Amino acid sequence: MGAACGSGGEDAASAPTPCPSPTGAVDLSLLPRDVPLDRFADIHEIVMKDDYVNVAALAEDTVVELDPALQRSLLDEGYEIIGHDNEGFEAEIFFARDERTLGTFRLREGPCDGHVTIKLIYTSKRIAGA
Repeated sequence: MGAACGSGGEDAASAPTPCPSPTGAVDLSLLPRDVPLDRFADIHEIVMKDDYVNVAALAEDTVVELDPALQRSLLDEGYEIIGHDNEGFEAEIFFARDERTLGTFRLREGPCDGHVTIKLIYTSKRIAGA
């Protein structure tokens, strides 16, 4: 990633600003193995909190391109799409495998033209005694 973005111009003052790049090594082992977000975007951050994985990523695609590709990858991995909304510039995908394994993708255009910010919240909660 790291491609330039912005309106672009003829002089240095209006030159495109670089899009955010990952700021350091991200431990991709924290990413759920069957949610292959790293195939679609550069992962910027993965944070584990309680039973949840929170992922921030940036893709060089549009919401219109990413939304069906992410849905197909989830279906191919055995997830069910339990809710969906796509307005072209933003989208949400709610998915589940069972009552313990749930996730949400939130796609938003930006921070610059031709890029989409992706947020993933995922849990596969352990049931006490299981």
